[in-house]
Amino acid sequence: MTALMVALLVFLFSLQALFLKLFSAHYDNPDSALASTVFSIGYGVFVSLATLIIALFRFAPSPMTLRLGALNALMLLTYTTAMIQAGRCGSYAFQMISVLFGGILVPMIYGALFLGESLTALQIAAVALMLVSFVLMNLKGLSLKGNSKKFLLWCLALFLSNGFYGVLMNLQATVNSGERNEMIIITFFGMAVLYALIQLARGPKALVSGFRMSKKPLAFLLLCCVAATVAVHMMLYVLTLIDETVLYTIENGGGLILSIVYSRLLFHERLDKVQMAGVALALASIVMLSV
Repeated sequence: MTALMVALLVFLFSLQALFLKLFSAHYDNPDSALASTVFSIGYGVFVSLATLIIALFRFAPSPMTLRLGALNALMLLTYTTAMIQAGRCGSYAFQMISVLFGGILVPMIYGALFLGESLTALQIAAVALMLVSFVLMNLKGLSLKGNSKKFLLWCLALFLSNGFYGVLMNLQATVNSGERNEMIIITFFGMAVLYALIQLARGPKALVSGFRMSKKPLAFLLLCCVAATVAVHMMLYVLTLIDETVLYTIENGGGLILSIVYSRLLFHERLDKVQMAGVALALASIVMLSV
């Protein structure tokens, strides 16, 4: 049953990424630069409001959940900002490797240093194999030549923010799993509020006008939000059943494999031999972690 839930979780997160890509591609507001702001605010409000409804409007977070949720809102804000800024000034492949490595290594190191967690030799080998597969799947276009120190700093921010997002989610699930809804509401609504405040400081008129779009990008935004809402609730539950390093390794690796499948089937992008080898290694890693 746990394996089935993990597989469904990977699928949901891959759908979230796919719908985000489709939203960005079809966002037809005259000021296309507002796409990330509109998505982040809409995404945060939707997930938090949907969670409040699911919880039947019960919201009674403990001080610990409040602190963890507020910190995670900052992690989400940092992650989203770093994704945008890194995408503007450097290698997309290196950017994605920073995201994927951070999502696995930071929780693993934190768990080993502060929570006394350990992995078996087979699990360590599987994690290493997955990291190699990330490099192979992103090898095309992977280069630091010509990239600035500013780009590297944004990639470091991606590495840390994606990693600590997982750490904070796991901490809350461990400390008080009964407040999953409160953690989600604080994290996502907090991120939306922070983004709105930043945009209001830049120009309140742009914030309002940014939400003017046609039905197609709006549909993709809503589909992304639905997938994200179900996925984040499931993730906090699954974290109580499985080691977070194993979960994040499968989640990141499986999501990357599915993104490549979507690229091939929906966007007709071809895989080269190196990418195919990376997919094979990632699948082998997932099998090893499932043993």
